[in-house]
Amino acid sequence: MTTTFVQTSDAFKYAEMVGLTSRSVTAYAAAKGLQYEMFLGIKKGAHPWQATFNRVFILDEMIERGVTGWVCYMDADAWIEDQSFDLERYLDAHADRAAIFTSSLASDNWWDVNAGVFFLNLSNEVGVRFAKEWKARCLEAWPRIEHVTNFPQGGPDDQSILHEILAASSEYEAAIWVESPDLINSAWATFIRQHLRSNSTDLRSRVAHIREEISRILDSGSANEGTALGGSALDIVAGLYEGILGRPADGGSENPYIKTVERRGVRDGVSTVANYMINSDEFRSKLTPG
Repeated sequence: MTTTFVQTSDAFKYAEMVGLTSRSVTAYAAAKGLQYEMFLGIKKGAHPWQATFNRVFILDEMIERGVTGWVCYMDADAWIEDQSFDLERYLDAHADRAAIFTSSLASDNWWDVNAGVFFLNLSNEVGVRFAKEWKARCLEAWPRIEHVTNFPQGGPDDQSILHEILAASSEYEAAIWVESPDLINSAWATFIRQHLRSNSTDLRSRVAHIREEISRILDSGSANEGTALGGSALDIVAGLYEGILGRPADGGSENPYIKTVERRGVRDGVSTVANYMINSDEFRSKLTPG
């Protein structure tokens, strides 16, 4: 069966993050001959937080398009840690399942799963029925949240609705495999790793950590020699901060952008760092009046 990886985020707050993690997913998909899709924006609603429902509508759209096989959904803060993982063998071992989730670790209830990374089998009728029900239940809840401007801590949201669906169904319990967070969907997972909001003090440090992790996985050993323009990577990054953000660089020699320039060389490194800065929340805020 074909496997398709899917990532999505709003077009602004998490776009930089998904731009980083997607590098690990597209590299893996290309090497393994798998499919990859990404959507930036909001499928339904007008507030950025409502992009959390994108996964629900994307799954239904894929069914309507005739997509079959496994779909691996990954949040913007998730990446493929092990680029050599034998996914075909793993999914073959669970071919009779409708979906694969991991526990949220918040309780011992089987249905208390995390929707940040999961596999859904669109060649399984129970998997298709589950995706359709998830969408229908989200639409039922929509009148209560369509005007809510920030993520409702008490719900409803796509994950809380997911829990309600699973908790009420013995059929889904029999059809879903609950995998260990040691493999996927945790900060220590060996295959698909995720850097949750709770693991960082703010969005900037979260993005910086993810950037460093992706560089560790993909860029090691690929750096060009030297910095060629007569300046150190530290000087180059300092200049980019001054020219683009109009302020001194963060972190001195520990700034992760410096390692990016060192690993990728001047031409690719400067292009990459400049792109990150121009697409950052900080730069966009400088362009917003007031």
